[in-house]
Amino acid sequence: MRLLNAEEMRQVEQHAAKFGLSYQRMMENAGAASARNIRNVLEKGQNKRRNVCVVCGKGNNGGDGFVVARKLNENGYAVTLVLANGYPQSPESVYMYKTALEMSIQTVWYDADKVKSIQTIRNSDVIVDCIFGFGFYGTVSDELAMLFDEINRSPAVKFSVDVPSGVYCDSGLRADHAVKADYTIAISSLKPAHVMYPAAENCGNIIVVNIGIPDESFGFVENTLYTYSPKEIKGLFPERSITGNKGTFGHVMCICGSRNMVGAAYLSTEAALKSGAGLVTAAFPECMYIPLSSKLTESLMLPLEANPQGTLSAKCIPTLLEKCEDCDAILIGCGLGVNDDTVKIVEAVISSAKCPVIIDADGINAVSTDINMLRKAAVPIVLTPHPGEMSRLIKVSVDNIQADRVAVARNFAESYLVTLALKGSNTVVATGGSDKIFVNSTGNTGLSKGGSGDLLAGLIAGFIAQGMTPVKATSAAVYIHGYLGETVSAQESVRGMLPSDMLYSLPKVLADFE
Repeated sequence: MRLLNAEEMRQVEQHAAKFGLSYQRMMENAGAASARNIRNVLEKGQNKRRNVCVVCGKGNNGGDGFVVARKLNENGYAVTLVLANGYPQSPESVYMYKTALEMSIQTVWYDADKVKSIQTIRNSDVIVDCIFGFGFYGTVSDELAMLFDEINRSPAVKFSVDVPSGVYCDSGLRADHAVKADYTIAISSLKPAHVMYPAAENCGNIIVVNIGIPDESFGFVENTLYTYSPKEIKGLFPERSITGNKGTFGHVMCICGSRNMVGAAYLSTEAALKSGAGLVTAAFPECMYIPLSSKLTESLMLPLEANPQGTLSAKCIPTLLEKCEDCDAILIGCGLGVNDDTVKIVEAVISSAKCPVIIDADGINAVSTDINMLRKAAVPIVLTPHPGEMSRLIKVSVDNIQADRVAVARNFAESYLVTLALKGSNTVVATGGSDKIFVNSTGNTGLSKGGSGDLLAGLIAGFIAQGMTPVKATSAAVYIHGYLGETVSAQESVRGMLPSDMLYSLPKVLADFE
């Protein structure tokens, strides 16, 4: 599914208007569709709350609100309009306002009577926010902050049309006092704010409505941001051949773990196995053999020489590279440790690999000692950094990375021609040579546990080994990883769930995508 920013949405509407769908008709359709979905939500649970306050701004979002007020009034709701910041300005909004007045809908002007406006909000069962829409940027004035705070304090069911007021459409940012909706009705398309945090917290449940804009108008705009639906994720997977065997479904090499991080090797290897890969080999320091072999029963075991620190020794490189020759995907880094030996091993694997390499955790930290080792790769590379690891990679503060995650991911992927999954509350997947950026919409704070990233890395490796392209495998794994977290937390708890709980539930969750 596409994510359109404010300018892209304006271009879509301009194209539609040029070819016969007037702005007035778009506004009428947007308001009517919003009112219809508001009724559906309220009446689905036989909701008896009938007092509705529609709070309108002076722009086109306010125009949508006037249509909402009219349509709800026609359906028997007691509707009051609150004009938040003056008289409507666009010709379409003025027309919709005058049409609403013809129905004798009560109107209160916030500028002229704040007390009555606030009392109206407090007495309402349903509040519809149509103040700013996708055009907001900057800060909320003191006067509007008071209004927004009243909306947020209200126990009413709150709907925002297109984007909650005070939320920046094009990013995951929001202003202080921004409206917190229970439902957001996205007009024509999802926007970045609907899926990117913290703005997405203000959106509540998202309902996307069609207002009659033809498909060719969307095709006219070369947008770059996308998110996936479960159906789209399912479509990324190749069919499993009914005559296939373990060789058909790929061989993963997991170069992971150290004496102090046995669990990382276990979680990543087991995730690769449960992803559907035919064969998985665990390559690890020999000092881990007893604890790891007691947990891994289906993988091949490749114990290698360890150094005094309990990590892999660089002396194992010839044997390791030889064993990698027959693999379809290589995962390196989970629990690997960082020292001179592991840096040499990571560089050797990157420069010698003949299949895609997934670099996670300490593999990324090793690369950060000399980022140019990425340029030695002759195969596709996937990196999966969290913001701290990304900071070490590009020598930029975590705050600056978090301020524009999409740009950071895009620029890095393009500079080094890799696939990058910048992890976080909205993991961003970018790949060199493509303008398309995937912004993930699944997951919760239950994933914020040590070992969660190891499981994700194993999934990516397993999907690649089965024949998916690196960017499809990474996007699918990120989505399913988040979906898995949501599923397990619903069964257990967000606080108490562990990556091992997710691992146990992984096969059942994967069934939803077969």
